[in-house]
Amino acid sequence: MIYKASLDTTAKIVTIGVTVLFACLIIWPLFEIKNNGVASAIYVPAILLVLYFACWIYSPKSYSVSAHAITIKRPIGNIVIPKNSIKTVAIQEKGMPFAVRTFGVGGLFGYFGTFYNFDSGNMNWYITNRNNTVLITTKSGKKIVVSPDEKEAFVAALV
Repeated sequence: MIYKASLDTTAKIVTIGVTVLFACLIIWPLFEIKNNGVASAIYVPAILLVLYFACWIYSPKSYSVSAHAITIKRPIGNIVIPKNSIKTVAIQEKGMPFAVRTFGVGGLFGYFGTFYNFDSGNMNWYITNRNNTVLITTKSGKKIVVSPDEKEAFVAALV
């Protein structure tokens, strides 16, 4: 079964804001080519496009649950979690408050990467909505957070 991963309001605002900002920063140097030369007009837009594209390809788009695994679907490199490696699955009623991003993305196309909070410790986030979080703990102690739109149905499919 496939579960959608919709962006929350904050992620939508950040995504739109960064898209507009990057578009302006990419287009503006093109008008400066005659003053500063081609090199300066190419480097900044190229770096911004690479960063933007990297955030998009690693962002979670949906989740699927099969008989043997959970798959976090991304444009590149799906994450597969075998069901037999899962120790616990718990809906986080209050979301993930006071989490600190240690390495990852905090709003552009979602929230993904490594995060930390005092209650759960280090976690890998693959979420798009901070209010629909489900914490998956593996037998090896790894903590993975996902955010399917239908979190109750998602958890029921795992049990």
